[in-house]
Amino acid sequence: MAAKVEPFYADVGRRIRDQRNKAGFTQEQLGRLLSPPTTRVSVANIKGGNQRILAHTLVQLATALNVQVTDILPQRPEPSIANNNAQITEELVTKLGISVSAAKKLAEKAKKT
Repeated sequence: MAAKVEPFYADVGRRIRDQRNKAGFTQEQLGRLLSPPTTRVSVANIKGGNQRILAHTLVQLATALNVQVTDILPQRPEPSIANNNAQITEELVTKLGISVSAAKKLAEKAKKT
């Protein structure tokens, strides 16, 4: 089973992709600008949010793209539990085997407490 993409890294990946496209680089070209050079597949994994990024790599990416690191980082905080009702509901259904409607009620009740 494939691991879920964390929203933070998916957002960072989209921002890197957008900046890469603005700069006119291919994934392979951007990867070669890093030290040590990174494969096109690694750049694709970063772009897709499937690979976490080390701090020094984030700085190198920003430098290669001629942007500030803050241009790559999300500007909003991580979603709160209030925004994760769907995820909580899904987990209740799969782990406890309860109905979706019951899981939604429990998730909503937990949010209020």
